[in-house]
Amino acid sequence: MIFSDILVVYTTSMSQNDLKSSIRGLTDLGFTDLEAAVYSYLVENSPATAYRVAQEIGKPVANTYKAVKALHQKGAVLIDETQNRLCQAVAPDEVMDALRTVFLDRHRKTTDALARLKPSGDYEKIFSLTTPEQVFDRCRRSIEQAVSIILVDAYPGVIKTIKPWLEEAGSRGVTVVLQAYKPVSIWGVEVIEYQNSAEMLERWRGDWLIVVVDGAEYLFAFIGEDGRTVHNAIWCGSAFMALPQHSNLALSFRASILEDLLKRDASRKKIEKELKRVAKWETMGRRGYEKLAGTVINSDKGDGGDKTEAKLSENISEY
Repeated sequence: MIFSDILVVYTTSMSQNDLKSSIRGLTDLGFTDLEAAVYSYLVENSPATAYRVAQEIGKPVANTYKAVKALHQKGAVLIDETQNRLCQAVAPDEVMDALRTVFLDRHRKTTDALARLKPSGDYEKIFSLTTPEQVFDRCRRSIEQAVSIILVDAYPGVIKTIKPWLEEAGSRGVTVVLQAYKPVSIWGVEVIEYQNSAEMLERWRGDWLIVVVDGAEYLFAFIGEDGRTVHNAIWCGSAFMALPQHSNLALSFRASILEDLLKRDASRKKIEKELKRVAKWETMGRRGYEKLAGTVINSDKGDGGDKTEAKLSENISEY
């Protein structure tokens, strides 16, 4: 079996896929290919001399000795200091615990160092997201920052991922409204059923996700049926762009509710009451409105700015 430039020729109780996964996993954690192969061998064949390991994995003895020394320094291998210098692999769970401790310590130090830097950047632009990991990480962060309202339009395949984030937001008192394409129940979330869901799911194979938070930022994504391909995805932190998306989605949700009421032959009184209840969603994007209003006020300073500020302040009070 070949993993990078490592030829593994020894007999192992592990399947080829398991052995390949263990070596790849160790290299992802900072081991070299040779160190990963040596450690994987020793896990099943300890104790053994470095010379024997080199023979079994088909690598030069000198290189293998260096790998054993490096593993010893990492705390992954113990060396018998007697004449035979037998090598013993430290139990994998102990090695993983040690690596976790080192990583968390480095993570903390790096986080502290970065926190002392002054961030820069223009989030008014539209940014592309190219992987599902980027899409869901940005989605989670946006939801965590919500203060008043989250509007979501999501296909069934992505709801299972975002469900706990929406529930957490609901538990903080944030209004969360989800338009879904299959029946679903989420604690603290008002769910609206899209009226032509079967047709839409058939037309667009994959997973759509639209999230607008506080009228201040939004995310659009279309993920392939395999869950690994992102056909297109964007995120934008511009209130100028997000507020219209917020209004459009709120109006779309009202239309779905109205269509459902009409299908159920609801009374006019019932319809009016329900539409009045959900009308407030359109004006709940306070964070986006305040952000945009602040931009307008600053640009108008010295040119009727006081009147502009007074008018916008009056409008903000209505949110």
